[in-house]
Amino acid sequence: MKRARRLGLPALLVATLVAPACDSAGVRSSVPPRPQATAPAGGAPFAHDTGCSGTAPAATNAAWEQQVIELVNQQRKANGLPPLKHVTSLADAARWCAKDMVDDDYFGPGHDTYDRAGGRLVKVCAWSARIGAFYAGGNALGENIGEDYSSPQEVVTGWMGSSGHRANILNGDYWETGVGYRAGASHGHRWVQDFGRRRGVYPVVINDEAASTDSPFVELYVYGNWSQVLIRNDSEAFGPWQPFASTLAWSLANVDGLRTVSVEMRSGGTVVTASDTIGLSFSRR
Repeated sequence: MKRARRLGLPALLVATLVAPACDSAGVRSSVPPRPQATAPAGGAPFAHDTGCSGTAPAATNAAWEQQVIELVNQQRKANGLPPLKHVTSLADAARWCAKDMVDDDYFGPGHDTYDRAGGRLVKVCAWSARIGAFYAGGNALGENIGEDYSSPQEVVTGWMGSSGHRANILNGDYWETGVGYRAGASHGHRWVQDFGRRRGVYPVVINDEAASTDSPFVELYVYGNWSQVLIRNDSEAFGPWQPFASTLAWSLANVDGLRTVSVEMRSGGTVVTASDTIGLSFSRR
């Protein structure tokens, strides 16, 4: 019999730009014991992390994580919202959560982080503390998790079909995101998407955070409210100041490979610089 796919209760911590609000991830519940995770074939010790922070785990399927970001941004665009910027720190937090759920064989509850001791789960920190250990300065945080969905499209469809998870995806308070995916343990797949926004950080997003393009002509989204911007390709000199618009047409340096666009934004005495990258691939033309 096919096991039912599950979505964790959506975690949400939305704050003003002054101070974070309280955790509203949901009611904590007791967790029944599951069998202790077994060692891999060959008898080697079952290696896993403990606690809520440490060395960020490497991606096990970066392509699937990227697809989740692109699919989520498609949903945001369809609902009149700007794209989320992928940031490494939120990806680290999401990958940590996904790996920990696999290593200690649990799902939820409340998104908090657990270690196994004597075959039982022991809570070691709240979900928001775990994200904060990787993503400093976040004043709006959210998280969606999913279990046993077998593809990026399936898990995003599942989230969009759940009112709380959909609300996280379509929350305009979030400007940045990171995704973690891990296979293993008793329920196959673990998916985590973390959302955030940081004081004083104004992301730039190329082509809705697509990984690559076959055209040098792209669209930039610039967060914030500015009077003027400067733009440059790669390490070239900045161009002239131009009036600010949230959405700007731009031409990449017409060279195959990873391209970087940097934007300097100013309003009054405030000047901020941000950048994004995208792969330009002639082979796709």
